[in-house]
Amino acid sequence: MKQASVLFTLAICLIFSFKGIAQCIPDTSITRNIPGIYPDSATGLPHAFVGVPYSTVLQVKVPRDTVYQGLPAVIDSIKVTGVSGIPSGFSYQCNPNSCVFPGGSDACVLIQGNAPTVGQVGIYPIVVDMTIYGRVLGFPQTIQDSNDNYRIVIENPTSVAAQQALTFGVKQNAPNPFSRFTSFTVTSPSNANITLKVTDLIGNVIHTSTRSVSKGNYNWTFDAAELENGVYLYIVSDGRNSVTRRFVVSRR
Repeated sequence: MKQASVLFTLAICLIFSFKGIAQCIPDTSITRNIPGIYPDSATGLPHAFVGVPYSTVLQVKVPRDTVYQGLPAVIDSIKVTGVSGIPSGFSYQCNPNSCVFPGGSDACVLIQGNAPTVGQVGIYPIVVDMTIYGRVLGFPQTIQDSNDNYRIVIENPTSVAAQQALTFGVKQNAPNPFSRFTSFTVTSPSNANITLKVTDLIGNVIHTSTRSVSKGNYNWTFDAAELENGVYLYIVSDGRNSVTRRFVVSRR
């Protein structure tokens, strides 16, 4: 199944089934016509901090028609069969509860955790095992696969704050997806001219702007009035450092 990464890695990157926590609600507006997971593995999961309860939601769109080893294929369903690597005290709930996701469906994952302790500081690679049921040229296929694209990082908030005060950084925008306005925070180690560049997924530049910011944190609000529905990359740079993230414009 490693040869089928184009086929199935986009489909489900992180789905878990554990008991005893609330359920998330799939947001069909943000994944419509765009198979994948939000946030993607490049953005990753938000970090967890010592002493702070953890909670985040991933939205998933499972593709129906796809390509497997160069041949037309159909995904009937994907079933998660196991997960390993999660920190102690953390748990996961997928919607639907069965963790069986039909091809072409919308889903979500709620990730929660008790407040981590100092002894839990570290990086936790997550491995998800799954069974994929589909058809290639009409012939049934059952494929075992695993995904290790995500990790949970637990950090000490004191050391993180000190590090952020000295290094350039860009937090993921929120809300995301959004219809008109979204904001993100830029951390600059000195007074600087910060440039924002927005491109489509093939690299065409759609928007460029520059602002002068002071040392510290700066909240940048972006107006997407001129953008069509879709997925975009935004690149934030101070001339020496650059961070690339992704946002989704979605208007019902």
